[in-house]
Amino acid sequence: MFTVVDNIIRTEDIEFDAKPLGGVGNIFFNCMKRNAAKTAQRDACTGKSDSFESLLERAVRTAIVLKQRGVGKGDIVTGCSNNHLDACVPIIAATFLGAIPCSLDPLLSFFEKSQLLQQVKPKVVFTIKDCLGDVTAALKNAELESEVVVFGTASYDQYIQPRQQDEEDFKPIIVDDPKDTAVIIFSSGTSGFPKGICLNHYYFIFHSPLIPRAKNSDLDTERMKLELSKREGSSFLNYGSLYWSSGMMGLFLSAVTGLCRLLCNNFNAKEFWYLIEKYKVIGVFLTPFQVTELVKHGKPPGVDTSWLLRLSTGGAALSKKYIYALQELIPETDIVPTYAQTEVGILAAFQIHNKAHREYYKKNPDTVGLPVRGVTYKVVDPETEAVLGPNEPGELRVKSKTIMNGYYNRDFSNRYDKDKWFRTGDMVKYDENCYFYVVDRLKEMLKYRGWHIPPAILELELSHHPAVKQAVVIGKPHEEDGDHPMAVVVLEDDAGDVTAKDIEKYVEERVDERQRLRGGVRFVTCIPMTPSGKIKRRELKRMVLEGRI
Repeated sequence: MFTVVDNIIRTEDIEFDAKPLGGVGNIFFNCMKRNAAKTAQRDACTGKSDSFESLLERAVRTAIVLKQRGVGKGDIVTGCSNNHLDACVPIIAATFLGAIPCSLDPLLSFFEKSQLLQQVKPKVVFTIKDCLGDVTAALKNAELESEVVVFGTASYDQYIQPRQQDEEDFKPIIVDDPKDTAVIIFSSGTSGFPKGICLNHYYFIFHSPLIPRAKNSDLDTERMKLELSKREGSSFLNYGSLYWSSGMMGLFLSAVTGLCRLLCNNFNAKEFWYLIEKYKVIGVFLTPFQVTELVKHGKPPGVDTSWLLRLSTGGAALSKKYIYALQELIPETDIVPTYAQTEVGILAAFQIHNKAHREYYKKNPDTVGLPVRGVTYKVVDPETEAVLGPNEPGELRVKSKTIMNGYYNRDFSNRYDKDKWFRTGDMVKYDENCYFYVVDRLKEMLKYRGWHIPPAILELELSHHPAVKQAVVIGKPHEEDGDHPMAVVVLEDDAGDVTAKDIEKYVEERVDERQRLRGGVRFVTCIPMTPSGKIKRRELKRMVLEGRI
């Protein structure tokens, strides 16, 4: 369902009027009422569960109190929590009011929490006890007077107490324009520091079953019947907190489909298999690092994985050998690679109900799939701006109705070229059949085990070392972890006998564990620069990988 003319790949446009749906909050409300008797979520650690009826009740009560405290359309409500049964309550409640929810991950550093809170300036922050100190200090540091509510304490209990008549009469606001911002998801941008990505209502609707799908004579109807038959009493496993776009999208899709979210905070390769069997997990999204852990530990004998219909992975490159090994462990499961970007949504994926495509991927696991409906593509030489053809690596640029509204309170004009194509910052290529392959990232951001690591944060710490004159952090590719941060350093003339280990230790003492310089430190006499004074990061990385540094 795509055509290629002058190396521009055009897919079937989706004509769908999202306005009558009334926005994400109205969809949440109506779908949760429709699925009231079904299990909405279950905590894998405690075994406790929650119906959609109970979840809706707490969300409505929370929305009523938020409204009483002056929260309304366009205001920011922030969560900072791991996965538990109440974590999503204020997020859903905010959408009922037309407020904009966003979430922090508890594992973010204090510096990162401070930066993000300063950006969005929330009216209310819902957090867990373990993060209260960080959140309170970060708000004080940003000179914000946001209300802080702690899950599991009296401050949260007052939000979910019965509201009598108010509760029975409650209705969510109706959003007139689906292009209004619905949610903010934080991500790292090309500058290295986190940005708030403003996603609109249409973005979520587009990626849900609410959008009619095209009829296709090649659909694997038997596979579809199997999937439908296994939905009753099943769940999908959710490791990511609501900080991640996958976590927020999973919450929305759960309400729309009536599927139960199985909440788990810590990935454990051995425990994974038993969760699949015990809770009838039909779908899960794993990072490449988690996939490699599964493969290394293997599948315990006798574990029934017949429920697992789909295992999706994305966010970083995954070695062929691990994909082949995973296919051997779970041969009846569709292993679905995805290429997505929070600012746009899914850009390339497999039509997994199609037998031919499924077989193609098993033989070519390094491809991330075919173009998706509603997106137009071109691959461009970033130096000459020439539009490239098949098998020519270049930057992917796209047009789509799902592209973000922008970065919250940040300029985003540089994300578009002169012809209004969105610059993804990713190097890709496609073959003669339009199967896409991710080659590299133009963006400076690194990814370690699925976590974004902004080089700017590490470079800032390095700049404080008295022996460091200049420092650049690049990603050293690692087969299992993704990127290992490596520092390329120019020393001061009077640096003395400082060693690479000294620099590594200095950084290690000042950053989170995942941000350590696992790729090491290399000393150089100068850093390659452009005539305008910008660092040539790609050239620097190439010099390192080729052994010239």
